[in-house]
Amino acid sequence: MKKMKLVNFLLLLLCSSVFAQEASLSLKSTQDVYSIKPSAFHYNDFSGAISTKQQFIDQPQLLSPFNEEQKKPHSQQYDRWLKVTLINESQTTQWYLSFGFARLPKLAVYWQNTPDEAPIYQLTEHSAFDDRAVQDPQTYIPISIAAGEIKTLFVKYQTFANAPANIRIHSPAHYMKTSQTSLVTNAALAGVIAAILLIVVVNLWFNMNLTNVFYAIWTFLFFIIVVDMAGFTYQYIWPSHGAFAGLFSIGLMAVVPIFHLLFVRGFLQLEYHNVFLDKLYIGSTLLYCLLLPIALYLETVYYNLITSTLIIPLFAYTCWWSLKQSAPGIRIFALSLFNHILFLNVLTIMGASYGNAFDVFEIASYIKIGYLVEVCLFTIAMAIQHKSVQKQLVFQLQNQVNSLNQTVAFEKLTSEQQKHDIKKHEAQLFTDLSHELRTPLTVMKIQVESLQHNIVDNVHDSYVKLMDKIDELNQFINSLMLVTSSGDMHKLLKLQNVTLKPFINEVHQECQHLVDMRRQSLNLNSQITELQCIQFDPDALKKVILEVVKNALRFGGKDVEVQLSFLQDADGVIIRIEDSGTPLTYEAHQQLFQPLYRQEASRSAMLGGKGMGLAMCKKIIEAHRGKISSHNSLLGGLCIELKLPKSLATAA
Repeated sequence: MKKMKLVNFLLLLLCSSVFAQEASLSLKSTQDVYSIKPSAFHYNDFSGAISTKQQFIDQPQLLSPFNEEQKKPHSQQYDRWLKVTLINESQTTQWYLSFGFARLPKLAVYWQNTPDEAPIYQLTEHSAFDDRAVQDPQTYIPISIAAGEIKTLFVKYQTFANAPANIRIHSPAHYMKTSQTSLVTNAALAGVIAAILLIVVVNLWFNMNLTNVFYAIWTFLFFIIVVDMAGFTYQYIWPSHGAFAGLFSIGLMAVVPIFHLLFVRGFLQLEYHNVFLDKLYIGSTLLYCLLLPIALYLETVYYNLITSTLIIPLFAYTCWWSLKQSAPGIRIFALSLFNHILFLNVLTIMGASYGNAFDVFEIASYIKIGYLVEVCLFTIAMAIQHKSVQKQLVFQLQNQVNSLNQTVAFEKLTSEQQKHDIKKHEAQLFTDLSHELRTPLTVMKIQVESLQHNIVDNVHDSYVKLMDKIDELNQFINSLMLVTSSGDMHKLLKLQNVTLKPFINEVHQECQHLVDMRRQSLNLNSQITELQCIQFDPDALKKVILEVVKNALRFGGKDVEVQLSFLQDADGVIIRIEDSGTPLTYEAHQQLFQPLYRQEASRSAMLGGKGMGLAMCKKIIEAHRGKISSHNSLLGGLCIELKLPKSLATAA
């Protein structure tokens, strides 16, 4: 035993004399894992001057030691070299080298005496998953070293975005434990994100809006990032397409910030609350969209990472602005955004991914933890916001229900009032009807009694008077049935295209025959210029105009002045008949076109004194799809206004 220790000591001394500047690592039985820190073991080939292991041995001055590394961004991928002397002081001969990544774009492992053209293990970006010596989602490289043996290990590798690798050497037992723990942890993390994604999708189903769409897409991309960084996509989905797996990871990292910015902008409603900040987010989103094809073409997310670093002040200002707001869930949202700045922008991107401002080797863990905390906080913030919105909706719904109850109560009261008015109108109608029928029936009764007792001088005249009264009653009953019927009078009209100017002249001439030229006057005001002809029943409309003019002349007073106007507007023709008589009350205007209505004795003889004239006029005008209305005229008396549409087909 003493001889063995002496031999090991001599070998170590010999190795130290040959590699005086080299760092060594003793593998012992009492320790299961060794972390190879970069400071003493790693070299960076920024200029690409070293391509083989022998060049590294012969010209180490061409490389930059890790502890002298320039803390600045590097737009191109560069090689890194690891050189460590292993002294196996244990009985374990099989050890495992890990890097903390599921994939590496480039990897070559050598012993010092291994030929450059035949490394003990080699992977490129085109390598398939089955090319691995160990079928594990994460990258593990088996290395063999005999008990008591001293060997120098050289590793040439690249990482995505030049992120620092967490290189460790594991014993077999520790490798199994670490591999299983990593597998379970990544699967559990993916399950948690999948559960959150399910909640987000359900929320999207019931609250479909653009902000929730962006959040669902962003959460889905985060889930894919976790699955991809765990190595599951490369192992199970495209194990034979290593190059595509790399492009997929690059594209994924380039797309995620786009939907993150869109979601933040939508959640904070910057378009309405901070226009300046909204413009910054729109510009940043467009910049990321522009960088997406560049990242895929150059196969690097360097420029995306630079942009993410420059956006740190934007996110910091957004956090500060959000904390000043009073919206529900806004402070938790600000906390989640601060978490994004810390884990994703500072630790992962600024600290490790491209600039190496400080050494971070658990970069994959930081990304997963950062995204997980962020998505949880975002989900809580959205839940609080939705709960607040639901409370507002319930409050608005209660107000609407109360308003609806008030409306129902008002409608009920109105309905009762309308029933009362209808009953009152029916009573008045029966009163007027009995009055109108009583007079001719009384005359007929007198004539019958006179004939019965032979006290008439001329029997033939009595029979003529009876027949006249019977005809008068028949005409009255027919008119009453016509104006009170719910049938369509439109079918009774004889519609035709009528040229307006000849019709106006004809109506004016007939109205002149009704005027007593000694005391009364009738003026015509025709302003029809562009409209040549419209469709109506000329006889029916002429009767309406004559009836209204007759009433104006009869009830306008001794020296009444009547004005007949024909006007045009965008909808059709307007006909006004105005008189200089006595104006009507508001109640009279409301009932003027009702059958049997009389305001006073002086207006009791319309259309034979039965109160049916204007009711018939209203029925005829409405059959033309027009309108008839009344108001007091500027001449001092009553104005009846008729409106006819240009085309009955269009109006109907």
